[in-house]
Amino acid sequence: MPAPFLLPMKRKLLLFDIDGTLMDTRGAGAAALYDAAEAVLQVRREELPPLDLAGATDAGVFKKLFGDAGCPLDPDRVTAFQEAYLERLRVRLHHDAFIGCLLPGVVELLESTSGDERFVMGLLTGNVRRGAEIKLGRFDIARHFIDGGFGDDAEHRNDIGPIAVRRLSQATGRSFTRQDVVVIGDTPKDIACAEAIGARCIAVATGRFSAAELRLHSPATVVDDLADTEAVMRLFE
Repeated sequence: MPAPFLLPMKRKLLLFDIDGTLMDTRGAGAAALYDAAEAVLQVRREELPPLDLAGATDAGVFKKLFGDAGCPLDPDRVTAFQEAYLERLRVRLHHDAFIGCLLPGVVELLESTSGDERFVMGLLTGNVRRGAEIKLGRFDIARHFIDGGFGDDAEHRNDIGPIAVRRLSQATGRSFTRQDVVVIGDTPKDIACAEAIGARCIAVATGRFSAAELRLHSPATVVDDLADTEAVMRLFE
């Protein structure tokens, strides 16, 4: 008697933001950007306006810094700026005085979801790919993610979601419908990014925005943090 035909298990694609969702670098990223501005754009950090990095993309931040410094977006200079930023980011994250941390429940959640065949793990972040690798590597959590969409893929965050889904589909050989995709992030821009691809957003109030502020943007769910692993995993299903 022939073996019964089994349909492949449908998996949920989980797309995680990094800063404010998985970790708090305590300003190391912003400081590294100002370091690069001083070194490459020849402008003192005190002369630049405050950076609004919540939900931003590195491509967008680089463009704004160049504009604030009155520098044209010359490709060679942009490359030099990015290299300076990445080098300073690495230095700051590994300095003895670094006090950044992973946010509550992140280690336990990533260990549980990456080992669960119901889920495919990816990233949806405004960090350029190498910046994301540096940050994730600092806390030894890069191994949990297959691929993703990054801040050097597009200037606008809403354009990164489709790229992330496509890459994860190609990497796994699976197709993901809108109902299969869950975005986990800490800002209104993460919520809008999820809406742009028809995905659900689990908003986490571990960044700059409170739970009440996040609810105003109508995500699927808001949680205070990721500490309750079992409860959060049920939200992914």
